[in-house]
Amino acid sequence: MTDIASQTAELLVHSRQTDSPLIALPATLEPADLDQAYAVQDATLRRIGRSGGWKVAPKPDGEPRCALLPASAFHASGVTLQVPANGFEIEVETAFTFGDDGGIVSVHLAVELISSRFRDRKGISVFTSVADLQGNAAVVVGPAHDPNGLDLAALEATLMLDGTALDLPQRHAGLPATLPVLDWLAEHARRRGHPLGTVITGARIGPVPLGRVERLEVSATGLDAVSITFTH
Repeated sequence: MTDIASQTAELLVHSRQTDSPLIALPATLEPADLDQAYAVQDATLRRIGRSGGWKVAPKPDGEPRCALLPASAFHASGVTLQVPANGFEIEVETAFTFGDDGGIVSVHLAVELISSRFRDRKGISVFTSVADLQGNAAVVVGPAHDPNGLDLAALEATLMLDGTALDLPQRHAGLPATLPVLDWLAEHARRRGHPLGTVITGARIGPVPLGRVERLEVSATGLDAVSITFTH
């Protein structure tokens, strides 16, 4: 799989760097399972730079799925980002930063920006999506907070696009529900030889299409806000 993973990664990295979305992978390069998809992730990171963290989410029908994310994908609140050809979808999330000992150091409000390397991200297979870093384009992370005493299950977030607050359903995942997924990821990351870094753990709001919006702000009780400016 090493040569195939490398060839697949070359296509995905070229799409990423030239902002030229693909229609599909050649049939011979389609990953057939999660192990092959993760091999493509590793090959992709070898081409675009060191890892900075992960995205992971529980799956009710099996083990979690994850994506290794490059350090270059992570940005601090207040960043200005260029919108790619495929546009962005927005997910409001919480992020956890881990120390070298594997313990949680801080929790953050975060925004994941999704933009697949494929023209139609819903038209590709699950394993191709995983190989494509699950469509991740960027993660914008708010200031750090002590996780002790923070009730994540009660967290209420507000998403504003160009000054207008959106009334959207929210998912209220608490730390007890999130810890088993983080424990799984810690072992998975160890096997693949990458640190945990900063981890996002699934959408609380979204995905929401960005459209032609130029300013995004997210606030939440107990956590500092996140803002992003977009150029089109």
